[in-house]
Amino acid sequence: MATTGKDSDIIKWLSIANRYTRIALDRCLQSYRLNASLYYYILRLHEQPRLTQDKLISMTYLNPSNVTRAVNQLVSLGYVRKRQSKADKRVYELSLTKRGERIYPDILRLRQTVADDLLAQFPGDRHDELVAAVRQLALQAVDNEAVTDQN
Repeated sequence: MATTGKDSDIIKWLSIANRYTRIALDRCLQSYRLNASLYYYILRLHEQPRLTQDKLISMTYLNPSNVTRAVNQLVSLGYVRKRQSKADKRVYELSLTKRGERIYPDILRLRQTVADDLLAQFPGDRHDELVAAVRQLALQAVDNEAVTDQN
C-alpha cells in the first residue's frame, strides 16, 4: 500500500512521544540512579526470576551488547545479580537483589504516573485500544526490520 505525505507524520509523532516520555521517565527514576533504558529490566526480572541473559535479549528487541551493558550497570548499582548457570556454564542467570525487589513497586508506580500523564487527554475507555494500536505498530516495525535483515 502506498503512503501519503501525512502517513509519514506517524514517524514524527511516535518519535516525539518516545523522546518526551523517556525524559519524563528519566526524571522520575533519577533518585534510583536509573533511567528509561534501565527500569524495564527490573520489571522483567521481577516477573521472571532467574531469567537468562539470552532470553532477556530476545524479549527486548535490542542489540545484545546494549542488554549486556544495561545488565552490568544494574549489577554495579546493586539491583541485579548475575550468576553463571550450574547446568550450562556458558549461560548467565539474572535475578533481582533484595534492593532490586524493594524498588520494584516504586518503579511500577512511577511508570504508571508517566503513562497516566501521557494519556490524560485521551478518553479512558479507549486507552486499551490506543495501546493495542501502538503495540501493533511497534511489532510491525520489528517484523519489517527482520525481513530487511534477511534480504
